[in-house]
Amino acid sequence: MISRLVSTRVISVDFVRKLLCAQCLLLPALAVGALSVTQPTASTTIAAGDDYATQILGNAWDMNDVIDIDTEESLNVTSQNFGSGVFSGVTTAADANVYPLFEGQLSSINLSRGANFPVDTSRYRYFTVKMKATQPGAPTEFSRLVFYQVNGTFGLGAYHALPNNAYIIFTNDMMTQIDGSSPHQWTDFPQVTGLRVDPATPGGAFTSGSQFSIEWIRLTSPATAGEKTPVAWSDSGSASSYSIIAVDNAGTGASYILSSTVPSGTTSLLADTSFLAPGQYQIQVKRNADNVTANSATFRINSPPQITMNTPNVAGDVTRDFASSVTGNSWGPFSATDFAVTPVAPTGHFNLVSYPSPTTPPGTSVFYGRPVDADPQWFLNLAGHVIDTSIYRSLCFDMLVYGPRDFGAGAVARIFWGNGTTAATMSTSQDIVLDDNLGDSIVNQYCIRDLAAVPLEPNPNGGAWSGTKSVLRIDPNEFTPSAGCSTSTNPALYDTCHDIRLDKVTLSPFARTNPGYTFQWSLTDANASDAHLLRLYLDPDTIPFNGNEILVYNSAVSTGAGQYAWPGSPAPPLGTYNVMAVVDDPYNEVVQYAGGPLVVSDEIFRNGFQ
Repeated sequence: MISRLVSTRVISVDFVRKLLCAQCLLLPALAVGALSVTQPTASTTIAAGDDYATQILGNAWDMNDVIDIDTEESLNVTSQNFGSGVFSGVTTAADANVYPLFEGQLSSINLSRGANFPVDTSRYRYFTVKMKATQPGAPTEFSRLVFYQVNGTFGLGAYHALPNNAYIIFTNDMMTQIDGSSPHQWTDFPQVTGLRVDPATPGGAFTSGSQFSIEWIRLTSPATAGEKTPVAWSDSGSASSYSIIAVDNAGTGASYILSSTVPSGTTSLLADTSFLAPGQYQIQVKRNADNVTANSATFRINSPPQITMNTPNVAGDVTRDFASSVTGNSWGPFSATDFAVTPVAPTGHFNLVSYPSPTTPPGTSVFYGRPVDADPQWFLNLAGHVIDTSIYRSLCFDMLVYGPRDFGAGAVARIFWGNGTTAATMSTSQDIVLDDNLGDSIVNQYCIRDLAAVPLEPNPNGGAWSGTKSVLRIDPNEFTPSAGCSTSTNPALYDTCHDIRLDKVTLSPFARTNPGYTFQWSLTDANASDAHLLRLYLDPDTIPFNGNEILVYNSAVSTGAGQYAWPGSPAPPLGTYNVMAVVDDPYNEVVQYAGGPLVVSDEIFRNGFQ
């Protein structure tokens, strides 16, 4: 009996010992499995990184705007389309490319965004894109960035391999990731005026038809601490190193590796998310040893506010334009009396002249005509007056030249001025490159902020834009008419014959105080409920916060249209200023300059200034 009791006890101890050992084996696995991400939380909002398009262009490359890609400059790309925040296209050759920023043409009046808003290469360096592309014929497709100067010099970013028809987010560090064949480095230029994306370049034998989609593009500067995301996790018992990954679309979209070498034993990281576009994200922490992952709550990268100054603007003060204020007859709506020389052939250079055009509703008084030669022109009617060029500086014209743009064949406009109507008495501007209007009837606006700064062709017999001028002429294009063009009104000939429509011309003074001025703006923010603070400054240059700005407005504002009637006091020194707008939400500050200057003057306007 005793023996059996002892035996039973021994068996029980052995069983318990085995059970405990089994539990010992299980305990580390349970501990290692307890990976949990505690930061960021659902209430976390992180400041967006300093992005060129947001801060300098005032319009993020989020593919919500048709100007986010300059489709007229695309090469070997068809089926270009914007929809639901995505730009898409199909490649037709190995060197297909698109331009988020075009540098313009050499020896022209360069109205391109690249020329007007160059990239400071000492400030911006990280090019990031979210995109996808198919791989027809199976070769891997690659994408890269090419950067330009207007004189044609360029540099090449590194190639990045694309998965087949799956979204990827990749970053190219323009300081370090330059193709070995590149003739230039990023910082060889203090400024870059053109950015070209090659969306899908085949790695093997080329097969046409790669379908690509771009959701967003960013060009950012090195991050500040406030533009980084605090990440924290718990994972007791693990000896693994970690990868930290951002997943967009609230954790359901594309992944972006923030770090793949976080050391074992680390439980927090200040992750650089400044490359990423505003939106909803989750942070994923992954053990590199066994690929176990855990995700954070969904957090937000802030969408910075965007402000556009509506007045002053590039067109100047159009309420006081020359034609309305001096001649008493505005140039548009148009009639035959708006031209000093008849535009009708044979005296003039157009057939089929009509007011209105056949493509506008009845009662719309615009000029319409078909050029009969390669020198179509309008002499605007000054009604016997002369133009005081010290007053009237900004020129805009709203015009449509039908048909495809061919720069080499004559898709350029020019401005002429002087004190006579012959070449011996006029100055000729350099080219104004036209927009493409093949298959559409979109009227384009061409604006020159300051005629005094316009580059001229050699032998400017009419002088610079100074003194007084008695002649102002606009040439809409230089196409040689096709042999098949006639007087037929068949709409099929509009594009072929490069028919022309002119809606309006304004020659205006710069905006001017009298003694105050009413500033007008439009403010947008994807997070409209955020509080916004707006400051307006008069700035003698366009270098923000270098100490010479004069604050004239500082107030909380709402999204939408807004205005401030500044009384002009306390009066700043007389002079010509740029208007700098600074708008803050709780996370980001955005700086934008108005398109045109503001003159602070003690003179009074009355059909001119006196």
